[in-house]
Amino acid sequence: MEMNMQYAAAVRHVPSAAQLYGGVFHAALIVADDSIAADRMRRILAELVPHRRVVIASGRAEALNLLAALPYDLVLVDMRLPGNDGAALLHHVRQAYPRIESIGMSATDDQELVNAAIAAGAIGYLLTEANDAELAYLLRSIERGGSPMDSRIARRILGSIAAYAKARTIEPIRVQAPVPSSSEQASAARLSQGLLSPRELKVLRLIAQGWSNRQIADAVYLSVNTIEFHAKSIYRKLSVKSRTQAVHEAMQHGLLN
Repeated sequence: MEMNMQYAAAVRHVPSAAQLYGGVFHAALIVADDSIAADRMRRILAELVPHRRVVIASGRAEALNLLAALPYDLVLVDMRLPGNDGAALLHHVRQAYPRIESIGMSATDDQELVNAAIAAGAIGYLLTEANDAELAYLLRSIERGGSPMDSRIARRILGSIAAYAKARTIEPIRVQAPVPSSSEQASAARLSQGLLSPRELKVLRLIAQGWSNRQIADAVYLSVNTIEFHAKSIYRKLSVKSRTQAVHEAMQHGLLN
């Protein structure tokens, strides 16, 4: 009840359009074949950012045409689109339009859909079974550089990261690790080119254990601003936009071993 009241209060105090997204949010694209769900998300976005363009596409093909025709800053994709089109569209947005923030969504929590969205480049994931105030509250986090993630999904992801990190202690970092197999050639090549510095790798491993920037700063005797600088550098080098994506990418390249 208290959390719902906080959500409602957040919606009542929505800032002006110029304040949201640093004043650079111009248009959002909602991709969903459920017209009722799509109209609902359009209404929520329109209330958050008045006088901005919010467009609906019923499928991947229509979305690709709209993306090619007009600029967008935000894309919301229903992960239940037929033929795995949701993941394919998110991947296309990440590759072709890296400046666009993309978010996956579905009516209920499905771990496979969530994993597919994050792997394809989504910075967050929404469950449309949540009420309007909660969805608006989560979407507003984008203006602060956050990842709009339903709390149930975030808790499960953090639990997975914690379990993964618990099985591995933070050991001395070896930048020039041997290549164990041909399947890891790309990862090894990126490391040999100095993808992440030893300090960035250490910060990344602490992030993977769920540590906050403040906790990391205290642990390595650096300022919070310095840790935030390292985190942004890690995101840039891994071509990701959030902690969740950074950890996922690091796991794919064996950087947390």
